[in-house]
Amino acid sequence: MEYPQKRLSIAVLGCGFMGTAIIKGLLTSIRSGQSDPDDFKMEIYACVRFQESFERVQKALGDEAHRVQSATHLHAWAQAVDKADVIMLGIPPAELKSISENVPLCRSLRGKLVISLLAGASCEQITDAFVHNDKANRATQFNVIRVIPSIGAQNLDSVTMIADTPHAGDDQKALCDWIFKQIGSVHYLPENLMDEATATHATCNALTMIAVDAVTDAAVAEGIPRAQALALAAQSLKSAAGLLDSGMTPESLKESMSVPKGITINALLDLEKSQVRSGVSDATRNAIKYTRNMS
Repeated sequence: MEYPQKRLSIAVLGCGFMGTAIIKGLLTSIRSGQSDPDDFKMEIYACVRFQESFERVQKALGDEAHRVQSATHLHAWAQAVDKADVIMLGIPPAELKSISENVPLCRSLRGKLVISLLAGASCEQITDAFVHNDKANRATQFNVIRVIPSIGAQNLDSVTMIADTPHAGDDQKALCDWIFKQIGSVHYLPENLMDEATATHATCNALTMIAVDAVTDAAVAEGIPRAQALALAAQSLKSAAGLLDSGMTPESLKESMSVPKGITINALLDLEKSQVRSGVSDATRNAIKYTRNMS
């Protein structure tokens, strides 16, 4: 889907790890031709607190760093927001109050698309934070959409969850959909399940990395060089994910690999001795409870 205009300006407030990954993915998408660079111009402002933070963003972006402009104090944030069509909130949730107290910045948000990456903060809470005393016109002032991307955004492989809510107009929803389809797949959920989706994202990433790390260490202990062991574990994970995407279930994948007296079934039985399945389930459910308590 092509963006219908010739220019898009995005300000990322609190450009942390996820915000940087999204920027990198968008710039990569444009360079690779998903958005025609000859007919389309994207401006990106990285709004951070300190110059050192912007240098971190530049380092992460590598060759694309020159295409991102910096805003390194709150006055500059307000100027960037004023120029932007889209504002991404990548700040820690605890900093929302300090941003909402910046009245000029909040006024600049009106009528624009505000994409919230904040864990545990609903669209209603975001809107309330920016409205101040003019609550009579709150519905027409702000267009807020809550989004949960994954770190694969920087490699155009994000699995992005978007809250299906009435807090934004159709044009803003279409624009949000376009942005995140540039960096991966897009899926919609009712907003009352976004806390659960946030925790599932985070837990799956963390637990999967622990499994890859453990497999790599074990392979090294048995003689495989670490680089090869890590590459083997990573590619195996990628292959399994591809099979799941193609329609296989975890049960059918396990069954297809578990031949009588085979390696896989014996490894799975060893895992069951350590109650790995229940441990993963408990960790995920506890993460969901923790995320709900953030709201």
